Amino acid sequence: MPWEMRTEPSICGEKGGGKMEGAGTVPIIRFEHVTKVFPGIKALDDVSFSIREGEVHCLLGENGAGKSTLMKILTGVYHAESGEIYLRGEKINVGDIHQAQKLRIGTVFQENSLIPHMTVAENVFLTREIKNKAGFIDWNKMYSECVRWGSELGVALDPHMQVKKLSVAQQQIVEIVKMFSQDPQIVILDEPTSSLSDNEIDNLFNIILRMQKKGITFIYISHRMEEIKRIGNSGTVLRDGKYIATIEDVKQMDMDQIIKLIVGRDLEEQYPARQSEIGDVLLDVQGLTVKGLIEDVSFQVRRGEVLGFSGLVGAGRTTTAKAVFGALKKAAGKITVDGKEVHIRNPQDAIRCGISLLPENRKEEGLILTKSIAWNMVFASLHKYKCGPFLDEKKQYADVAAYRDMLSIKAPSLDRQIKYLSGGNQQKVVFAKWLCAESKIYFFDEPTRGIDVGAKSEMYKIINMLVGQGHAVVVISSELPEILGICDRVAVFHEGRLTGTLDRKDATQEAIMHYALGGQ
Repeated sequence: MPWEMRTEPSICGEKGGGKMEGAGTVPIIRFEHVTKVFPGIKALDDVSFSIREGEVHCLLGENGAGKSTLMKILTGVYHAESGEIYLRGEKINVGDIHQAQKLRIGTVFQENSLIPHMTVAENVFLTREIKNKAGFIDWNKMYSECVRWGSELGVALDPHMQVKKLSVAQQQIVEIVKMFSQDPQIVILDEPTSSLSDNEIDNLFNIILRMQKKGITFIYISHRMEEIKRIGNSGTVLRDGKYIATIEDVKQMDMDQIIKLIVGRDLEEQYPARQSEIGDVLLDVQGLTVKGLIEDVSFQVRRGEVLGFSGLVGAGRTTTAKAVFGALKKAAGKITVDGKEVHIRNPQDAIRCGISLLPENRKEEGLILTKSIAWNMVFASLHKYKCGPFLDEKKQYADVAAYRDMLSIKAPSLDRQIKYLSGGNQQKVVFAKWLCAESKIYFFDEPTRGIDVGAKSEMYKIINMLVGQGHAVVVISSELPEILGICDRVAVFHEGRLTGTLDRKDATQEAIMHYALGGQ
């Protein structure tokens, strides 16, 4: 049997679940009865399982299942209320991230931890600066090491560049370079490919396989099932903070079975079918140019249509969306909404024109982390709730509660600060914010980034609902199966230019990649 249910005995023979080790086999990592409680929610509830040395062990579960929390306990970011962790059979108490590094546990968390105003090299070697014999920082050595690790990942990394000037995908590469430069024996990768192109993912997987051959153990967290099947050996499923099952061989297990373990039910069709009527042009963009980033980009989106923006990371997809939304200043271009030319100088103008943007970087551009769930959902549409000089708080909370239920946002209260939510639930709040604003034209930049398989299906249904109501949707995604599965047409970018537009019947991965690589 490729997986074990929780009713199996645990590692130490007690109730709590986990896979049994062979005689004389000591796992590299063993969790026993780990419990973690946050105010109003039990994030981990008596979790026990083990990980074998040298394997790629996939940690699976929906948003809020406890995956990232467990890894933060392993690395000393959080401390458990109860339970033990064993490293090669010896009990450890990790006090902080620096102690985890001394134990040779490396981590790339889903959320960026870089310092924006510092350079790539300064971030990679922060607190571990390379020094020469005289005791001074050896900048040339640090720069060359950054370049070497960048080339290992198949990217040209500029060690002198300030991190704040890099795209989200480039920052993710820096995070990965920083982690590998620490010479870890155990590597935790939390959604490492969420901002990477297919080529960058291939390079990352090649590195994982090379490192695995050297005996390095990987704990791999991802919602992308195709990645799990491709790179994983074994896996553990968590649901609502509890251990559910161990999968001995993720490659051999049917994907539908894995999804059922994750969500606790059979999942409907991954890309739900829709019957929307595509009408007249709702958004017409002509000759859009942002100096040094995109040039002469023209496209149209019709009522009831989902238009996909595809291309390699940095090709100009996000820049185009931000320029239409007024978040970037355009040097040239004409924007027409519903047949009327509009002049968008800032996001407020765009919102008034019925245009919304779900950004790729939710923490910095989509949310106010110190504010509540309810506040984040409504602050872009407060005009809806004006009641004389006051706001109709009752209507606000009714709408917020409805969107929370629609998107299955997991939180003990609508007054909960957004910073305490998992990354996936934060993404859902950003999604809800623009649904609440009742726009006509929606730009969704990587809308399912960090979202679990069950929630992805719900997101696609909502996109179908929006176009079914006559709205227009533009989806920017690095996942070609997603682009092909939900879009009516695909606009492909290469180095700041729109190189081709494909109808659904003509759109294939090969055709998209042809244009994405600069083909005409």
